[in-house]
Amino acid sequence: MRKWLGVLALAGVLLLSACKDGKEAAQEAAAAAELTVLAGSELKDIEPLLPQIEAATGIRLKLHYAGTLDAVERLQDEGQAYDFAWLASNKYALLTPAAKARIRASERTMLSPVVIGIKTSVARTLGWADAARPPSWADIARACGEGRLRLAMTSPASSNTGFAAVLGLASALAGKGEALELADIDFAAQARFARAQTVTAGSSGWLADTYVREEARLDGLVNYASVLQALAPKLSEPLTLVYPKDGVITADYPFMLLREERRADYDRLVAYLRGKEFQQAMTASTYRQPVHPEVQAAGSKTDYFELAFPARLEVIDGLLDAYLHAVRRPADSTFIVDVSGSMQGERIEQLRKSLQGLAGADSSLTGRYARLRDRERIALVRFSDHVEDQQVWELGKDRQRNDRQLQAFSDYAGQLQTTGGTAIYTAAKAAYEAALVRQHRDPDRTYTLLLMTDGKNNEGLSAKEFLAWFAALPPERQRIRIFAVRYGEARSEELDALTQPTGGRVFDANKHGLQAAFKEIRGYQ
Repeated sequence: MRKWLGVLALAGVLLLSACKDGKEAAQEAAAAAELTVLAGSELKDIEPLLPQIEAATGIRLKLHYAGTLDAVERLQDEGQAYDFAWLASNKYALLTPAAKARIRASERTMLSPVVIGIKTSVARTLGWADAARPPSWADIARACGEGRLRLAMTSPASSNTGFAAVLGLASALAGKGEALELADIDFAAQARFARAQTVTAGSSGWLADTYVREEARLDGLVNYASVLQALAPKLSEPLTLVYPKDGVITADYPFMLLREERRADYDRLVAYLRGKEFQQAMTASTYRQPVHPEVQAAGSKTDYFELAFPARLEVIDGLLDAYLHAVRRPADSTFIVDVSGSMQGERIEQLRKSLQGLAGADSSLTGRYARLRDRERIALVRFSDHVEDQQVWELGKDRQRNDRQLQAFSDYAGQLQTTGGTAIYTAAKAAYEAALVRQHRDPDRTYTLLLMTDGKNNEGLSAKEFLAWFAALPPERQRIRIFAVRYGEARSEELDALTQPTGGRVFDANKHGLQAAFKEIRGYQ
C-alpha cells in the first residue's frame, strides 16, 4: 500500500509540474506573440479594436502611451525597446536625426485635422457660422486678442493639437510653407491668439472632458475634428467646427516600423490597418477620416486646405520656445511637496532631482520644454505634519536675473530635509489661500497647484474639513486647479478627493518615476 501511495504521490507531483510547465509555456508564448507599440495618448480610443486586429492578423498589440515630445525622446533613447510606433504625427520625429534613424518604414492609417470648435451662438456673433465663409487665421487671432473668445487648448509642447494650432497660425500668416523661418513668424499674432487660452492641458482627451464639465464658462476649444464630433451628444450647446480658410494641420496617424526583424508582421498589420474592414470600424468608432478610398468619412469635412510642415527643426523649436517663454499667458505655479519622515532616503533625493530638473538641470528634450518659464511665478510649499515654509520666486524677461532666481530655487530644492507626519489637506488649504491672494493682485495669469505626497493624511485637516472649506468659497474663487502626484504609499482616494472638486487630476509617479510625473504635469500649468 505504501508503495502504491508513493507512486500516486509521485504521479501527482509530475502531473502538477506538467500543468505548471504547460501554463508557463502558454504564458511565455502569449508574451512572445505580443508586440509593443509606442503610441500617442490619442489612440486610447483604438483599444476596443485591438481584438479585431489580433483576430485578423494573428498579432497581439500592446500599446504604451506617450505625449508628442515624450514619444520623440523615447524614439531617440530607447526606440529599439518597441516593435512599432503609432503617433498622431511623425513630422517632428523625422526632423530629429536620432529619431528618424530608428524609423524603418511609415504608413499613414487615418486622418483628423486640428480645428477650432466654437459654440454655435458665438460663431454666429463672430460671423463664422457659415461654413462657406470661414475666417482666416488672422481673423481668429484678432478675435482672440480683442477678448471675444475664451478657448481651451493643449500646451503646444505637450500635445499635438496645441502644437498644430500655433504652427497653423504661424504658417498661414507667413505663407512660406516648408520654407518657413523664425524671422517669418508673426509673434504679435501668436500673442493675440494666446490671450484666448483660458484652459491649458497636456492631453487632448483630458481637455475635451474638461470642456464638457466647464462648458458654461468657455466659448470653445482647439482639438481634432474627430474629437469635437464625438463630443456632440455630451454638450448643452452644439459646436461649429471652424476650418480656417488659409489651412489646417492634419494628424495622419502613421504606423511605423522600428525593428527590422518585425518587417513581415509590420507588412501584415499595415495591410489590415489600411484595409476596408478596419477602416470602416475605425471611422465608425472614432470619427476619424479613412485613408481607404472606398470607405466614406463619418460626416466630417474633407475639402479643407492642408498647410505645409516647416522643413527645419530650428524653426519648430524656436516657435515652441517663444510660445512658452514670451507669448502665452504667464503662469503662477505652486509646488506643495511632502517632506515627511517617510520621504527619507531615495524618495527625498528623487524629489530634489525632480525640482532641480525643472530649474534646468534636466537637459533632455522633454526636460527642456518642462522647465520653469520666463515670466512664471513659482511658489514652493513644503509640509510634514504642518506647513513648514512657503517661498516664492519671480521670473521675468531678463535671462540673467532669471538664471539667478532658478539657481536660488534649485539650491532651496537641494536642501530639502525630511521630518514628521503628513498633513496633506492643511498644506493644500494654506497653499490655495496664498494663491488666491496673489490671484487677486494679479489676475491675468494661469494659476495651478501641484501637490506631491508619498503617504496618507495623518495630521491636520481631514478631507471632509478641506472639502467643506473649499465648497464655501465663492464660485469665482474655486477655479484654481489642484493637481496631485501619487508616490509611494499615497492613497488614490485621498488625492482624488483633493483634486476632483477643483477640476484637476492625479498623476501616478509609481509607474514611470517622480521626475516623469513632474514633467508631464507641466503641460497643465
